This record gives sequence, C-alpha cells and structure tokens, in this order.
Amino acid sequence: MSKKHILNFRNILLVIGLTFQFVWIISLILAKVVSQVEKKEVGLDFLIYYSAGYIFHYDSPSQLYDLQLQHQVQASIAPPGSLERFYPYNHPPILAPLLGWVVTNNFSLSYIRWVLILILFQGFSLGILIRLMQYLKWEKKDIWLTVLSGVLFYPAIVAFIRGQDSSFFLLGVCLWVLGVITSSDWAAGLGLALVLIRPQIALVLALPFIFKRRRVWWWFMLWGFIILVLSYLFVGPAGLLGFVKVLILAGQGLGFEVDKMATLMGAILRWVPGIDPGLLHTIGYSGYVLAILFLCVVWIKSVSIGFKQINIAILTAILFAPHFHGHDLTILLVPAIGAACILAGNNILDRKYLILIPMVVSILLIISDMVAVIFIVYLVIISLAIISWRPEMLLWHRKLGKMV
Repeated sequence: MSKKHILNFRNILLVIGLTFQFVWIISLILAKVVSQVEKKEVGLDFLIYYSAGYIFHYDSPSQLYDLQLQHQVQASIAPPGSLERFYPYNHPPILAPLLGWVVTNNFSLSYIRWVLILILFQGFSLGILIRLMQYLKWEKKDIWLTVLSGVLFYPAIVAFIRGQDSSFFLLGVCLWVLGVITSSDWAAGLGLALVLIRPQIALVLALPFIFKRRRVWWWFMLWGFIILVLSYLFVGPAGLLGFVKVLILAGQGLGFEVDKMATLMGAILRWVPGIDPGLLHTIGYSGYVLAILFLCVVWIKSVSIGFKQINIAILTAILFAPHFHGHDLTILLVPAIGAACILAGNNILDRKYLILIPMVVSILLIISDMVAVIFIVYLVIISLAIISWRPEMLLWHRKLGKMV
C-alpha cells in the first residue's frame, strides 16, 4: 500500500479526531485519579451504586431501596461536607446481585471491579454492533474503524469514569437493533427487556411494536416478565415496593438535576428556572405521551421497520424522556451508525467518510462539555434525526446546481 493511499483525506481526519478524543479522555482519567488521591474525593455517582451493592451484600436485599440506609452508607464513605444533596439508588434491581458481588468494604477496589464489568458490557455491545455490520456487508476495515470510534465514544467514557451502568443500557439497545434488523424477534424483545434498566426509554421503544412487528412486543412482554420474576427473587416484595416508592420520590418537585439534561423538560427548566413543578410535569409528561403516540403512528405508516424508524425512536426517546442523564447519551452510538447506513443506502456519501459519523458525534459531545453549551447536544440529536428522516435534504447542493 502506497504512502499516498494511506495519507488520504479521510485517514487524516480519522487520526486527528481519534487523537483529540484520546488526549481528552486521558486528561479526564488523570483528573479523576488526582481528585481521589490528592483531594481525597470519592465519585458521587459510583457512591450511589456502592450504597446499593453494600446494602445487598452486607445488610438485606429487601432493604435495597431503604433511603435512610442508603444515606447512612453514603455518609460513611463520602468526606464530610461533600454530600450537599442525597441521591438515592433508583434503578431497577436487574443488576443488584452483580453490585452485591462487586462491592466490599474497600470503596476504591469496588469501583475498579465495577468499571471492569461495565467495560465488559461495552465490549458485548460492540460485539453485537460488529455482528450487525457484518450482516449489512460492511467491509472489515470499516467495521474495525467504527468499533474504534465506539471504544472512544465520549459518553461511554464518561459513564465508566462515573461508574454509571450506561454500557448495560447500550447493550440492551444494541441487541434490540440487531433483532429488528435481522428479523430475530426474540432477540429484539430481549434487548428491550434489558433496556428496562431505563424503564422510561424501554416504554417508548416497545409500545410502537404493538402496531407492527407485534411478535417483538410479545417477546418483550415475556422477557420482561422473566426479569420481573428475577427481580422479585433478588429483592422480594418489600424491595419491589421500595423501588416504586423511590420512583415516585424521584418524580416529585423538579426531579434530580433535570436542568442539566438534553431533554424537553431540561430545556424548559433552563429557560424558566422558577416554573411550578406541577406545570413542568404537565408539559413534560404530555410531551412524553405525544412522543409515544408519534412513534406508534410512524410504525403504523411504515412498510417495514429499519434504521430510519430505529433512529427516530431512539432520538425521540432521548428528547422527550422525563429523565435522561448525559452519560446515557452513549446510546447515540447506535443512531450514528444507523445514519451512516441510511446515507450509504441512499448513495449520498461514500461509506469511507460515513464511518466518521460516530467520531464526529463523540467530538461534538466533548466540545459541548468543554464549553458548557448543552445546545450542541440538541444540535447533534436533531441533525441525526434529519439525516434519518429526510436524508435527501443533504443533496440540496445538487438540486441547486441543476436549478442554476
């Protein structure tokens, strides 16, 4: 292979983009290490998971959602004065036994073990995406370059650093997409059931299948029932009742850090900080319901369900979810790859450039954090939606040329 062929424009962009991401990620990791070693700080995100794992391991699984007990565990680990606000563990008990196995009295080692498990989930997710791209006849080098972008995908790295379980969330989304594209309804249903780790997103993605590809819905119901039974076995009736109470608590007032979310409710709260919580919830949950109805209509009117519908569903779920933190934007990796497939299918851009889309999305999300401008996240979501819904709009320059 000639030097000229290696140093083409695409590869130069790829090297610059990947280098920028790598340097930024290393800086984040070093900052994390310094804060823990020199400043004696603990990761407040993982502290939430630690308290759940500690209770499951050392106390009783049925007390997993005992808020007073969670607060006691967190206060015993966090430095004095660092817990300005108590954040409860409010995720479904799907991963509770795993947390109980990971967590010991050593907070730092518990964090390391948990991050390794999260990286394993990320690896499984990328493995599913590899299988998907192979099914779609992607060239091997394009697959591995896309996977490299997935390894460095910024929200995933943020989730690892914080100790958030977003990679398990991504695993469910990837399995759902693979099942839908390959007509493996049982796999699509299982993926949706795993997405129940974020129930507000699972509901948006699952309900449209009542109207098309209904077998996916029934598989989702079956797998979901199995997960419910397992959750009952994990934490018992008292634990499940505690989970419901925590969800109700999380929805009271203005919610937990909603103003930092790239959602409809987040935008409203930033524009009108003093808005009445009741009005905020009325607008936000109305938008959430309308989003579900919109996707049901899309499913009904679609001849088949492909990347167009999948991308619109994921992006709509993010925008209108009542609760969606930045680290969960790791699922944007899927519509980024979906957008590449859509553009390639419409012969709008050469695939060798399309594999840059996940990297571009990742870089834009980094810039959004660097300059603290959340509008960039909305811009990314809306851009991916336009590409997915009306890819021909990108051909405006060709149409203009014909008119001239």
